Order: sequence, then C-alpha cells, then structure tokens
Amino acid sequence: MPDIMKMGKNPNYLGSWDLDDLPNREVTLTISRIVDEEVVTNGKTEVCTACYWQEAAYKPMILNVTNKKTLCKLYKTKATEKLAGRAVTIGIDRVKAFGDIHDALRIRPRIPKPQSASLPKCAQCGKDIHAAGNMTPDQVAAYTAKKYGQSLCGECATAAARGA
Repeated sequence: MPDIMKMGKNPNYLGSWDLDDLPNREVTLTISRIVDEEVVTNGKTEVCTACYWQEAAYKPMILNVTNKKTLCKLYKTKATEKLAGRAVTIGIDRVKAFGDIHDALRIRPRIPKPQSASLPKCAQCGKDIHAAGNMTPDQVAAYTAKKYGQSLCGECATAAARGA
C-alpha cells in the first residue's frame, strides 16, 4: 500500500521522507561525485545537479541553489572534484515555497566530526559493513549475524539471501 505522503515524489532521489525515521531526521553522508543529469519528474525533463554518496544505501540528492551555496562555503571551493570524499550532514528544515510550508532537505552549515570508530568488517569478504536503510553499520552487522550466522556486508548478505 503506497504512502500518500510519498506519492508524486521522485523515488530515484533523496527526499525529506527518507529521513523521517532517523534520529533528529539527519544523516551524515560522504560525497562520491556531483554531476548534472537529466531528471524526469511528473513527465517533465530538466537538468539538475545530483550529488551521489559513497554510502550506497542512500539515493542521490538533487542539489538546489541553497544547498550548493552551503556546500561551497563549507569546504571553500566550487570545484566538484575537490568535494568528492567530503562529508556533509543533511537534515530537514521547514521552508516557505510555492505558497505553502514544506519540508526541505538542507545541508547543515557545519563540517561533520569524523567518526572515530571503525566500521565493522564482513566475515566473508572483509569489506566494511555500511549503514543500510535505517540501520547503522553495527546494527547491520548484528542483524546479519543473527540471520546468517555471521556479520555480512550488503553484497554478501544479498548473496546469502539468494542462497549463492
């Protein structure tokens, strides 16, 4: 059964609804790349700037002018290649737009503190276990350990689920 609040939204890109179940409705992600691409929403095509994340569990985010300015000020550069590998915290603000008040994704104007704890490792391939859905890396490791008898990354858990 579809969620009425998500209907009419582009499911291929990060939206405020994707953060609803997270603590403080915020998430810290690492930029993989920033590109201009054609985006189709409600049958209309336009070129938008999309930010992709190293954390594969999260969809790319369309960057509006406000978020682009925050990103440039935060890291003192407009060069997209210099932004790759940089972390940002994304949250939700209530903004006036289109004659109404809406939830909007906003890059927070602060550089996130580096995470001191290392990520858990996959028992099969040795890669880092990353966050998935609303679970932290430690929660994913605990979940897969309970379900498959060992802590697994996303790829190995998918393979285990298929019986490979």
